[in-house]
Amino acid sequence: MREENDIFAQVGIGAMIVFIGSLLAVVSSSYIMLNQLERISETTEETVAVATNEAHTQIIFVGGWIDDDFDDYLFMIEYQSLGKEVITSEVGYVLWCELNDVIHRRYGYLGDDLSSAPDSTTIWPVGDDPEDGIPGTLESGNRYFVIADGGRGGGSWGDGGNPTNACGPEFIHENGISAYYSIFLPNGGHTTQELMITTYGVGESVT
Repeated sequence: MREENDIFAQVGIGAMIVFIGSLLAVVSSSYIMLNQLERISETTEETVAVATNEAHTQIIFVGGWIDDDFDDYLFMIEYQSLGKEVITSEVGYVLWCELNDVIHRRYGYLGDDLSSAPDSTTIWPVGDDPEDGIPGTLESGNRYFVIADGGRGGGSWGDGGNPTNACGPEFIHENGISAYYSIFLPNGGHTTQELMITTYGVGESVT
């Protein structure tokens, strides 16, 4: 009896093996792609969440007044954030102005003690007593009083340069200029308020 090879059957089996292999490859690739897509989606959501929190973290200036007739301002600010609280000692400030092409600056942190402030307290929550001291953190939605001292240099004392009341209420009023007060948050956000005095006197508004 003569044995005959069925060529078509062999071709059919070979095609089936190729088909099954291709199917397995497609399924495997699809799984990898879906897994990667899911990871990318999660990373994107986390990035958007962080960006949203940072974008909504800000300092709002509510009002400003002349605190004394020399070099102190009193501000009311509001801290707004969708993220976590911010550490007060990491929040920086700069009070600066320019006169005759000379820029005067006073800088430091809201967590620094200020000798001219009540009980040396630079910042305290509205409704609280300055005697309670500087809060460790700023909480979202809360309002705070802030004392800003004119002069030059860093910290509460400056560097002893003249004039000692640079950029303070008396200084900008007498010279007919504006001063600027900037607050810098640890995440890189900042807010700047222009300070102008229309009516000079303790308790008068700074616009």
